[in-house]
Amino acid sequence: MFVAISHLRVALFQPALELCYHLRVLPPVRNRSSPLYCKLIYMRVRSLFAGRRQAPSYSPSRTAGTGHGGLWLLCACLCLLSPGLAAKPVSYQVLGVKGTLKDNVSRFLSTLPAIEPDRVESRREQIRLKADRALQALGYYASEIELEQSAEAPERVRVRITAGQPVRVRQFEVQLTGDALQDEEFARILARPGLKSGDVLDHGKYESIKSRLRARALARGYFDADFSIAEVRVYPEERVADVQVEFASGRRYRFGEVKIEGVTERARLVTPLIPFRTGDPYRAIQLGQLSQSLSETQYFQQVDVRPRIADARDYRVPVDIVLKPKSSNLVETGIGVSTDEGPRVQLNWEKPWVNKYGHRLNAQFKVSAPQQELNVGYRIPGLDPLNDYYLLQTGYVAKDLQDTNSSKTLVGLHYRTRKRGDWERDYFVRMEYEDYTQGLESGTSLLLLPGLSLNRLRTRGGLDPDWGDRQLLITEFSDPYWGSDSRFVRVWGRSKWLRAPSTGHRFIARAEQGGIWGDDLETIPPSLRFFTGGDQTVRGFSYQSLSPVDSAGLLTGGKYTTALSLEYAVPVAEKWRLASFVDTGIATSTYDEPWKIGTGLGVRWMTPVGQLRIDLAFGVSETQVPFRLHFAMGPEL
Repeated sequence: MFVAISHLRVALFQPALELCYHLRVLPPVRNRSSPLYCKLIYMRVRSLFAGRRQAPSYSPSRTAGTGHGGLWLLCACLCLLSPGLAAKPVSYQVLGVKGTLKDNVSRFLSTLPAIEPDRVESRREQIRLKADRALQALGYYASEIELEQSAEAPERVRVRITAGQPVRVRQFEVQLTGDALQDEEFARILARPGLKSGDVLDHGKYESIKSRLRARALARGYFDADFSIAEVRVYPEERVADVQVEFASGRRYRFGEVKIEGVTERARLVTPLIPFRTGDPYRAIQLGQLSQSLSETQYFQQVDVRPRIADARDYRVPVDIVLKPKSSNLVETGIGVSTDEGPRVQLNWEKPWVNKYGHRLNAQFKVSAPQQELNVGYRIPGLDPLNDYYLLQTGYVAKDLQDTNSSKTLVGLHYRTRKRGDWERDYFVRMEYEDYTQGLESGTSLLLLPGLSLNRLRTRGGLDPDWGDRQLLITEFSDPYWGSDSRFVRVWGRSKWLRAPSTGHRFIARAEQGGIWGDDLETIPPSLRFFTGGDQTVRGFSYQSLSPVDSAGLLTGGKYTTALSLEYAVPVAEKWRLASFVDTGIATSTYDEPWKIGTGLGVRWMTPVGQLRIDLAFGVSETQVPFRLHFAMGPEL
């Protein structure tokens, strides 16, 4: 331990040790970082403090004279000093002001270098000037600042402030010249600059005005913009200030030629996504939108949209779009678990580029204990490859859950578009053949189902949103006129809302409604009937365990369903929330049965890949109250 500490001290104070060596107060050892040398230093210092004049047990050619005794003591002290033995730097206590003033002074003082208690007197003016600048930044130019340091607590310096009267803005003027005069975005800045005549002078707000003007100029193509005048004239005696800003925007640049690299033969898929034309006024936000749209098509492994501002000619900025297509075959595997389905395995295969027209082929295979599913889709882009496409789909679903045993084969054609507004519309026609046993019933069903699906998702806050909602509505029709075995209209919809009235606190509400109108329930296959219960409907009951029953007490499914839920979550630690909830719902054909109610507590853990939810729920509507542990992972909306 002694050798390790000595090594550190020798390294930290090597210059002082070199001086001691050249003055012959330390022995001429070649390796002055060796353990032996460290020990000799220790012995020499020890002999000094013991009052001895002779060196420790070594035999140098010449010994130091007695005239170096004071220097010896100095060198010894330098050798023994280390950061661990240094005095603790002072801290500052700001008195006399509060709120923003106090916070700003504390912030400025924190930028001072560390000052030891015995150095405060020599740094008094530096401390005072730093506090004064913090006050001036907020308009206080006539402040009195006193520093206090007590002998009992020298490591604490009290900064006592009398702020005085603030300086107020007498004249405030912001002017524009150039093309920005006709730009509405700059008009908004001038309408609400954040500072006006009569306000207390705030240099931060003054700098904010300039920053906003610069940022807006860069974002909207005023690349030659600069300040002709930007000054604050302060008259402390009169306690007034004049602020004058003149911003010369110059001419606004426009978009020039667009060059697409990396996918020359597939440029037809990129062109519809470009939100601007050559000659349109430059807007950086449109370049961001283009980059995001190209990424969302899922055609490209790499997307790089580059404005070449340095190469602008005649106030036109050329734009390069550099793309790297995805691999010809992509395979993904996933393993998950939920209370509704138990463990599940999923395998996805995708061929992003079947041909140069952007056709895409994918297959998905999902396996869990109650259900096995295979889907194959062939996607054909429309005029807008992101928001407009056709989908040919076929699949097979086998289900063995509760009192349902069925196998279903389907094939369908979908046209999906988001061209108008933020609703995704899915116009479809689907043919299904199902062989099933439901309770005491057995049969087959062949249906041709045209329909429409509407879906909208809005969120704010990224992976852990603090605001959002989702709506989903599906309407489908069946009629013997076009070859179906039965006649009915089926409508099902769900809406979910997430709101956070304060940081971390969240309310989640959910409403679900469905109905079938037409032929008797026995003519409708189980996959289209309604069941409820489980993670997504009424917690406290098992998955799809709630519905009317037949004479044998087996589930039959219902013609209608309703489910409601309200949940409140409060933060208890970083990335952890505690939730309480109440659910209620019913699957019925008459609404004569009592509604089921589940309530309980849960925890929410925000992981890097999404939210993990664990709920302990009780079916309080039952005489013998059942309980279930529900867990699921994924987005809340």
